[in-house]
Amino acid sequence: MSFREKSAWISILTMGVIYSGYFWSLNMSAGSREGLHSVGALIRTIILLVIAQIVLHVVVAIQRPAEAAAPLDERERTIGLAATRIAYYGLASGVVVACLFGALNPPLLFSTNSLLFILVAAEMLRAGSQIVLFRLNA
Repeated sequence: MSFREKSAWISILTMGVIYSGYFWSLNMSAGSREGLHSVGALIRTIILLVIAQIVLHVVVAIQRPAEAAAPLDERERTIGLAATRIAYYGLASGVVVACLFGALNPPLLFSTNSLLFILVAAEMLRAGSQIVLFRLNA
C-alpha cells in the first residue's frame, strides 16, 4: 500500500470517527446547545482532527520516509484529480439539497451543521474514491 493510499485511509477514518462524535454530541444535546457552545465543540473537534491526522501521518512517514518524501507521480496525480471530481459532484448535490431544505426555514445552527456535514461527507467521498482508485489501478 502506497503512502498516498495510507494517507487517504488516515483521512477517511479520522474524519469518520471524530466528526461522528461531534454530530452525535449535537444530536444528543439537541435544543440545549446555543451557538457559542456549538462553536466551542466544533473548534475542539477540528483541533482533535488536526492532531490525530498529524500524528498518524508522521507515524506512517517514519515507516517509509523515502516514499513519503517522493513527489506525486502521474498515476497518483490522475487518481487525485478523479477523486476530487467525484467529491465535487457529491458536494454540489449536497449543497443543492441544503438550499432546497433551507426554503423550509430551519434553525440557523441546524443549517450550519448541515453544510458542515455535507463538506465532511464530500471530503470522505474524495478519500474513499482515492482508495478505490488506488485499489483498481494497483
